[in-house]
Amino acid sequence: MSVIENRASRRKVQPPPPRKRAVTVRGRSLPYLFLAPATVVLVTMLGYPLVRMVMLAFQNMNNYRKFVNPGLVSWVGLDTFDSILKDSVFWEVVRRTFVWTALNVALSMVLAMAIAALLGRISSWARITLITVLLFVWSMPTIVTGTVFRWLFDNAYGVIDYILYLCGGKGMLHHDWFADPKQGLYVVVTSVVVWGALPFLVLALHAGMTQVPTELKEAARVDGASTLQVYRNVTLPILRPLLLITTALSFIWDFQCFNQIWTMRNGAPEQGYWTIGVYLFEQAFDRNRYSDGAVISLAMIVLMLLLLVFYIRQMLKIGDQK
Repeated sequence: MSVIENRASRRKVQPPPPRKRAVTVRGRSLPYLFLAPATVVLVTMLGYPLVRMVMLAFQNMNNYRKFVNPGLVSWVGLDTFDSILKDSVFWEVVRRTFVWTALNVALSMVLAMAIAALLGRISSWARITLITVLLFVWSMPTIVTGTVFRWLFDNAYGVIDYILYLCGGKGMLHHDWFADPKQGLYVVVTSVVVWGALPFLVLALHAGMTQVPTELKEAARVDGASTLQVYRNVTLPILRPLLLITTALSFIWDFQCFNQIWTMRNGAPEQGYWTIGVYLFEQAFDRNRYSDGAVISLAMIVLMLLLLVFYIRQMLKIGDQK
């Protein structure tokens, strides 16, 4: 009986249900899966404004037609593009923007590399103090920084004029730095932009310099290389990808600079202070020419895309060398 009961009990045992196989993504599709959420957010947040901007570029939209008589809005094709691209003021603004941006980026990178190298040679307490000051500068809004520098360069009570006067500049007392747009833009506004750019660049480059193997530096010194030669032949080649990234980011940030110029000229910058960002605001909002502003915005996007193409090509070359 026991044998028969055991056989019967075995027949009543049900097999376990099949386990559901987990959905896994492997191979080349995995990176695209990770990028999908960010892509959806970018398309959602930027897609509609970009489409509207392109539509405005082909219309004759202004403040009156937008809010008073929408029936006058019409499609004008490439007429707005033709008027902007034939405007000598536009091309002068583009030229000034590129020259001014190149000056800002060059000064920012040179000073940042010098300060970053200095951070590796000073004591710990001095390094912490300097980094704290840099973080404080970085945390200040650009409008506050622009206001402070406007006071520093004020022709009546400015500290800069008084210091230069004490240093022997007899004609610098009550000197108006903003009377000449070239001096105001390329000296005063540049100092504000470089001041605000230094914290990020210094910290990024200092972090990169700490990753340079000390063995390579010591080997170069044993072979008789000087400090400058070690920096040029060992440190700079290793920092090249980081230098390329920081330079490209600095160019993008400085190219679209607006707050510093707008603040230092009290919200009414003269034409000599117009960069492409200020020119865009003047046309689109101050003069209520929305279609002109859309065309200028598209021009900025195209110029930035050209820079990104150069940046990506350089990064690919660096990757191929590795």
